[in-house]
Formats: sequence, structure tokens, C-alpha cells
Amino acid sequence: MRVFVSVVLALALMPGIAAAQEYQAGEQYRRVEPSQPTTSEDQIEVIEFFSYGCSHCFEFRPMLHGWLEQAGDDIELKRVPVTFGRQSWALLAKAYYAAQALGVIEQIDKPLFEAIHVDGRQFSNEQELADFFAQHGVDRQAALNAFDSFAVEVNLRRAERMVHSYGVRATPSMAVAGKYLVDPSAAGGQEAMLGVVDFLINKERTSGKR
Repeated sequence: MRVFVSVVLALALMPGIAAAQEYQAGEQYRRVEPSQPTTSEDQIEVIEFFSYGCSHCFEFRPMLHGWLEQAGDDIELKRVPVTFGRQSWALLAKAYYAAQALGVIEQIDKPLFEAIHVDGRQFSNEQELADFFAQHGVDRQAALNAFDSFAVEVNLRRAERMVHSYGVRATPSMAVAGKYLVDPSAAGGQEAMLGVVDFLINKERTSGKR
């Protein structure tokens, strides 16, 4: 009887073992060397590297929101806009941080994605973006002031350093706990990327280290 129980337990554990071996560093994800500092001791930091100008990021947005709803209270999601040296993406990164500074991300985020990837709009300067902000209930002058603010400039410089330190090569990409970076190409698609992220989060949870 004991032998039978032991065999049953072993078989029950096998899928978990297989899942643990499913993702390997250097294949579905990369280790970040050196590890990057995170800002929370009580939560596991997950970063989405994105751009409003990236069509794949637009497609990924609802998937990410669905994932976040079931991710758990110990997860802190942060978003970092990427420019890859493109002037148009740098302008959109500034729009993200301006919206963040004004506390209007919820008002601007989805509409800005849709304006670009559904309506085909292009933004060539801050004035046009300020008009867009105003169309979505944000004071136009406040938006212009935010674009030119020191806080936004600091965040933009910090974002560029983070993209370099994490070795981000594609958008969207996701980082976990300052230690791991995942992109859809390596993971096998956007949904698969979230599976790898879940695997890495569980790895952090079981390690007991934050």
C-alpha cells in the first residue's frame, strides 16, 4: 500500500517537474547581468517595456490587463516606454510620463494606442499631443507644462538607462524581479511570454527572496 501511494505521489509530481524544466535561461528568457535594483521589498516587480508606437504593444495591452487581474497582490507592475533612438517614439515616451505626472494614465493610455493603431494618427510634436490630451479631458496647458517638466525629463533619462541595463531589444518585453528578461520571440509569442513570466514569478516566490 505504501509503495502504491508513493508511486501515485511521484506521478502527481511529474507534471510539476516537467513544467519547472520547460523554461530555460538562454532559451525562453535571459538572465539580466548584473541584476537590477527594484523598488519594493514586499512585492515582485514586473516591468513591461513598451511603446505607444509599437503595434505589437497595442495587441498585447488587453492580454496584459487580463493577466494583471489574476497576477496576485504580491506583484507590482511597472511600465517603461522605449524609444530605440526613434524621435517619434521619444515623443510618445514623453507623453506617457506627462500623463503619469498628471495622474491621467487611465484617460490617455488606451485612447492614445487606438489613435495611432486604429485611426492611423501620427503625432509630430508636443502641441499635437497637448491637443489630444485636451480632447480627453486634460487641461491643455497643464499637458504642455508636464511635457517640459523636470520630472518628465528625469524619467525619460532613467527609462533610457533601464532599457540599456536590461538589454531590451524588442517591444513588448517583460522583466521580472530585476533578474530576468522575456520577449515574445524567445518565448514563442505574447501569450507564451506571460507563461514564462508566471514561471519566473513562481521561481521568485518559492525562493523566498524579494
